[in-house]
Amino acid sequence: MTDGRATAGVFDGRGAEWASWQASPWGRLRYDVARETTARAVAALPGPLRVIDVGGGDGGDSLPLAEDGHDVTVLDFAPELLAQAQRAAEARGVTDRVEVVRADLDDLVRDAGDVPLGTFDVVLCHNVLHYRTDVSETVRWLAALTRPGGVLSVMAPNPAMDVLSAAVRRLDPGTARAVLDSPTVHSETFDHPMRRLEADEVEQALVDAGCAVEHRFGIRCVMDLIADDGRKSDADFYRQLLELELLLCEREPYRRTARFWQLTARREP
Repeated sequence: MTDGRATAGVFDGRGAEWASWQASPWGRLRYDVARETTARAVAALPGPLRVIDVGGGDGGDSLPLAEDGHDVTVLDFAPELLAQAQRAAEARGVTDRVEVVRADLDDLVRDAGDVPLGTFDVVLCHNVLHYRTDVSETVRWLAALTRPGGVLSVMAPNPAMDVLSAAVRRLDPGTARAVLDSPTVHSETFDHPMRRLEADEVEQALVDAGCAVEHRFGIRCVMDLIADDGRKSDADFYRQLLELELLLCEREPYRRTARFWQLTARREP
């Protein structure tokens, strides 16, 4: 694995590829489902909430919370993605509730600097941990950002779907077999290897960091098994698929093989 600063360089300069992925039906579904799962996780917290989106890029996960009336900080190292977050905040009319901070995650782990620890009601860290060398250390720092009683949400690609999508969607059992025990896969969007990170490993890191896991979600339980990409662009089909995904996202056994796993945890006193 690369260190944090090298990883930051991977993300910068890939804004067009990232925006294209987000605009695809599978990208939109990932955010539509995550908006609902995150809302379920924070529903019991009294608002308005103070939210930090660590490695938040263009704010795709956190700006909806700003639209709901919460104060959001988007922290990322890539200036291109942060500029997109600012433009998105302007388009949504929430610039008064959104702050963007350019910072390297490794620097913050060593020295929190201007980011106050233990003060955020909600800490999001989505699609970041699988690029980190020391997952446990990163989770400990994320927990330290979260106030006692606050909610920490982490998300990463699910290794199980690497195998299933190759075998079922792409009809490629050879690739499925090759990736089965591989420690990494290649990210096409960012043209970079990423670790295949199991939810159980991160759940243990959350417990070790003084957090109690409350929700275990699967994001895109069936989308990635459907080979007909053209059908996914049909508005009625997408609506029905989204309704199904929202029903499956917290149910066994579907959540265990989804494209992404999401864990939400409450920081204990």
